[in-house]
Amino acid sequence: MPFRRGWQKLRNWFVHLLHLDESPHRIAFGVAIGVFIALTPTMGIQMALTVLVATLLGANKVSGVPMAWITNPLTAVPVYSFNYLVGRALVGGPGLKEIEGAMAAAMDPSLGWGVLARAWWSLMLRGAAPLWAGCALVGLVAGALAYGVMYYLITTYRRVHQRHLAKAAARGADRPDGESGTRP
Repeated sequence: MPFRRGWQKLRNWFVHLLHLDESPHRIAFGVAIGVFIALTPTMGIQMALTVLVATLLGANKVSGVPMAWITNPLTAVPVYSFNYLVGRALVGGPGLKEIEGAMAAAMDPSLGWGVLARAWWSLMLRGAAPLWAGCALVGLVAGALAYGVMYYLITTYRRVHQRHLAKAAARGADRPDGESGTRP
């Protein structure tokens, strides 16, 4: 049941996007910005960042904000792990096993807060470059794909919708009694 409800919410959001009083470019650009930011390691402030960047770049904010929900507590580990591996292939860095071992060692409370803080800081610095590089590349690719798909879907839907409206209006005008053919 929860899956069906989630799917219905996604469908309703998409239909809402199709009917926004905006250009297809601005809507698709907002989605692309939201997807890009969702794939960066900024969880917790992604919606605010999406609104800020969409405002600065002239994109639709409404279409981008829900994209920030791509990364959430359930999806963060697989998304960021994949992005890290991509970034590691680009710029190098420690492997996931090495990070896992360093994290386990940095969790030892007997070391004291100062040692723990330095260990965590060192770990974050070593992993930051590959994570950000991977997030940037994956985010750019996913954002570009999201833009293309959304632009196509919006323009196609609007073209087909306009044709249906024109046909309905023509059918209404062809009636001898002048009725539109719609029922109350």
